[in-house]
Amino acid sequence: MDPAAPALVAADGTVVDHGTLRRRVDEVAGTLPDATAGRMLVHVPLAPTVEAVVGYLAVLEAGHAALVTSCEPAAAAPVTAAWPVDLALTPAGTFAPATPTPAPRHLVHPDLALLLSTSGSTGSPKLVRLSHRNVTSNASAIAGALGLTASDRGVTSLPLHYCYGLSVLHSHLTVGASVALTTASVLDEEFWSVVDGRGVTDIAVVPHMVELMETTGVLERPHPSLRLLTQAGGRLAPDRVERTARLGAEHGWGLSVMYGQTEATARIAVHEPAAALTAPDAVGRPVPGSTVVLDRSVPEADADAGTGEVVVRGPGVMMGYAEHPDELALGPMLTELRTGDLGRVDDDGVLRVVGRRSGFVKVLGLRIDLARVEAALEREGLVACVTGDDEGLRVAVEPVAGTPATELSGMARRTAAHASGLGVGHVRVAVLPLARLTNGKVDRAGCDVLVRGSAPEECADARQQLDAPSLEVRVGAALGDVLGRDGVDLSRSFVAQGGDSLSHVQASTRLTALLGPLPADWHHRALEDLVHDAVGRGDAAGSGAAPSGRLARWLGAPVRLETSVVLRALAVVMICGTHAGLFRLLGGAHTLLVVAGYNAALFGLSAVTAGGRWRGSGRLLVGVAVPTMVVALVGLSYGRYGWDNVLMANWRVDDISYGKHNELWFIDSLVACVLVTTLVLSVPAVSRRWRADPWPVAFALVVAGLVPRFVILTLADGVLRGMMPTVFWLFAVGLALATARTAARRRWTLGAMVLGIAWFFPDDPVRNATILAGVLALALLPTVRVPSRLVPVVATLAAASLVVYLVQFQVLDLVPTPPLKTLAALAVGVALWRLTERPLRRLTDRLVPPHTSALETRPERTTA
Repeated sequence: MDPAAPALVAADGTVVDHGTLRRRVDEVAGTLPDATAGRMLVHVPLAPTVEAVVGYLAVLEAGHAALVTSCEPAAAAPVTAAWPVDLALTPAGTFAPATPTPAPRHLVHPDLALLLSTSGSTGSPKLVRLSHRNVTSNASAIAGALGLTASDRGVTSLPLHYCYGLSVLHSHLTVGASVALTTASVLDEEFWSVVDGRGVTDIAVVPHMVELMETTGVLERPHPSLRLLTQAGGRLAPDRVERTARLGAEHGWGLSVMYGQTEATARIAVHEPAAALTAPDAVGRPVPGSTVVLDRSVPEADADAGTGEVVVRGPGVMMGYAEHPDELALGPMLTELRTGDLGRVDDDGVLRVVGRRSGFVKVLGLRIDLARVEAALEREGLVACVTGDDEGLRVAVEPVAGTPATELSGMARRTAAHASGLGVGHVRVAVLPLARLTNGKVDRAGCDVLVRGSAPEECADARQQLDAPSLEVRVGAALGDVLGRDGVDLSRSFVAQGGDSLSHVQASTRLTALLGPLPADWHHRALEDLVHDAVGRGDAAGSGAAPSGRLARWLGAPVRLETSVVLRALAVVMICGTHAGLFRLLGGAHTLLVVAGYNAALFGLSAVTAGGRWRGSGRLLVGVAVPTMVVALVGLSYGRYGWDNVLMANWRVDDISYGKHNELWFIDSLVACVLVTTLVLSVPAVSRRWRADPWPVAFALVVAGLVPRFVILTLADGVLRGMMPTVFWLFAVGLALATARTAARRRWTLGAMVLGIAWFFPDDPVRNATILAGVLALALLPTVRVPSRLVPVVATLAAASLVVYLVQFQVLDLVPTPPLKTLAALAVGVALWRLTERPLRRLTDRLVPPHTSALETRPERTTA
């Protein structure tokens, strides 16, 4: 790199060469605290000025972590409020301390270099963690893909806090090229004076900027130094790609369409300019060092079209998300990035992005790809945003000069109806300027509100929706009530905020009522993502069709509840009814043990560290032990139970065949299973394997548990079938089912279940079959349809199942007939659960505070 070559050209025309830039960066870095004494989090409001760029580079050079935001205080405020920093870069290029103490506030991982807002937003407190390797490798890859050399000069056509804009700076400086700094936009004549007067060779733009430049005709003027227009930040319609590429061919510059995400540091694929006219719908080949594969197992994949979810691997894949300051200490958590985009790759390795996994709605039983409808509108020359729900599609269309709105509306309605398969009566169109985010991307939620409000018959509804509490507010209030918290962070998951198997039932049913069917991994997904997905599907707040028939109408529209919730409710009714003599349907407690293992894997044992797993298991054990000890102490006072029951260790310290002492065998076994599993998962080698892929570990526990099940029960019989060593395998089956992500793994797990249960109760095949039926339902049915009128009953019984189990024996002795015994046991258990639920939650939070850091919770491959 030539030290005398230009690096930055300031707005006033001052040129800073690479040698001077290097010296100034070193000088400013020398004013920062020594990173070896503790890495600091430094706020960098990155303006297009020499001082700001030098300050930003100095933070990286000094070994600290840069939190890059907009230079506008109002735009940066949400991020800085959520992320307390140690230092802040001033407009003068100096650093101001944010606290009176010099010590760093946070533990920062050695690899962490840069924090940026997620793709699709520029002010979100949820940040992308990028390493030095991410930044340098992607900068080199972009420069190589675009053919940048030291003679090139970029320009700050995009904000530098936007990952695309920042990548322009990185890629040019990497190869010894230069960047012209300006605050002017492509609509300003000042911007084009910079381009032409200072020899800018390449300009980075997003689709909206291309539309604006096409409207103003600025690209039809000659720009002698310009050789390349690069486009990313959203889909550019193929016809516009063709028009722009032809215009460039006339004036001596090319168009390179690109594809990227902040989570991939910046660019994922680059399309060479020569192919823009022959393949205008493509985004190119992966940048050097990266690979793109398609996951065709996702539900949205189309085998006939060869599409699947775009998955990226390579050095540009982010370290992971950060949603809490504790997560700054995390190292790299991902080896691949699931983009959430649907694409296909042709025989030449060229990628085409065809839609989003979340971009589907269901109308009249039809599953409609909104991106496909938008593509059809684009082919008709319309710029549109399509949203919808179960009632129909809503289409916002940009006005076109010289074309009447009625003509545009009719064309859009007919095109959208044909592309979606709906009748025109289910398509609502409004011709108006599209709502856009500050980074130029289309604001879908804003467009949806505009279309709703444009229809006179919907104005009142739209105003009511704006005045009423938002869906996000209602979700936060519901979970705040369940978790007993004053505030719920929607950017974090249920588990990350203290949710566990004891509160899971209420959370699941209340979220289902608000959001519709929940994904299998909802426990670990950010709540805001669940809300977004529900709105995108049109499932929020009860979109089910009205049932027909008098009984069906009385029962209400069916609601999907998680199978584990329904099994808990059914099992506790089976247990009480059988013990009361109302009927004989055994196997409920053994089924509950499988469900307990299943929930343990989803909650307490899902943490990535041994400490996090002990914390999660500790919360579960407190929630089980406290009510058990209270009930056992009451029984102890009149001779029903002994200290072995109070200590939940009857099977270890007493004769398990001794009368009523064995009534609580399920509790004893559950506590022992949780303790043994957590202990095993604390062994370093096992812990690493569990963190990488938990199912093999869980299945090994199933196999290990089957050994004492066969050995002990071959030598003895009777109540030994309630002793922990003989039932641990059932708990392990639950672990394995919860972590089995493929059909083959579920088959192996169910095979082990069949082997273990076949002769478990040799004289009671019905009992064995009942347990197996419950496990099959858990494995094969993610949700069960329950009439809405019965949902509160099922949810309450499931949530209260532990307390009902504990108090049933004492209640049954006091009530005369089997029906009354059963109802009384259920009613008393539910009443006591309602009285003790909140105090027990507060006690659990005090004794074992919920983990709120991703240092303890399993990372999720979320997409943006």
